[in-house]
Amino acid sequence: MIKNIIFIFTILISLFCFSQKYNFTYQYTFKPDSLHLEKTETELMGLFIDKNRSTYFSLAKVKRDSAIAQNMNSDEMSSNTPVSLSTFPQEKVRGIIQKDWRSNEVISYLSVNTDRFKIIQNITFNWHIETETAMIQGKKCQLATVEYKGRKYNAWFTNEIPISEGPYKFGGLPGLIVKIEDIKKQHIWELKAIEKFRHIKLNLSAYIPVTESQYKKAVEDYIRDPMNKMRELKRRYGITSFTSTSPDGSSYSDVEYEKMKTRKIQESFNENNNSIELH
Repeated sequence: MIKNIIFIFTILISLFCFSQKYNFTYQYTFKPDSLHLEKTETELMGLFIDKNRSTYFSLAKVKRDSAIAQNMNSDEMSSNTPVSLSTFPQEKVRGIIQKDWRSNEVISYLSVNTDRFKIIQNITFNWHIETETAMIQGKKCQLATVEYKGRKYNAWFTNEIPISEGPYKFGGLPGLIVKIEDIKKQHIWELKAIEKFRHIKLNLSAYIPVTESQYKKAVEDYIRDPMNKMRELKRRYGITSFTSTSPDGSSYSDVEYEKMKTRKIQESFNENNNSIELH
């Protein structure tokens, strides 16, 4: 009991002394399709450390939001000029994860179509710290293993950076996680850069709290009928039909467009079936 108290106290002191100063960039390498494991994607993810919490999301989102804001504020751009979001980098990994150290809550901010949800969890990782060590990214690291949501992971942490944090939802070790991967090497995070702290602006007020099961049902409903919300909007505003033109110049009738969009959205979900969390 006393050892546990000392350990927690040490972690809190480390967070106070170190964590307010830096941000961490991880390269996330993943295989999105379990049926085509030869396909690999990568994304740079940021772990932003604030006074009482950490925030994790794709750095492509930072670039996208910054580019849109800069474009909107440009002197050369009038208020009537349309902004094409396709011209800005789109993140491959969606969602924002925050860890509140005061309440020990992990908060996931996720979107399903135009709906925005937040899921609040209390997660305890049952780490097994091993004796094996290795030099990774120039830092002496120690191995720890854990099982989470259907996957087994090997994590390498370093007490040279005394912060009990890591990418995604992972944390709780006596040092920063430098590398973590599931044993099948389908999801891998590697620390690539350490920077001085920079503030980020996020508007999370529109996200409504739901349970995990409610979120999963929303996803299932959207996959089954992706165009349901669009039909509701058409009924609300009395739109009976329209013709859409795609970027390649192809025109679609109302019915054709709905079928095309439904097919593409469902295909996208089918091709991104290898989730980090299997259950």
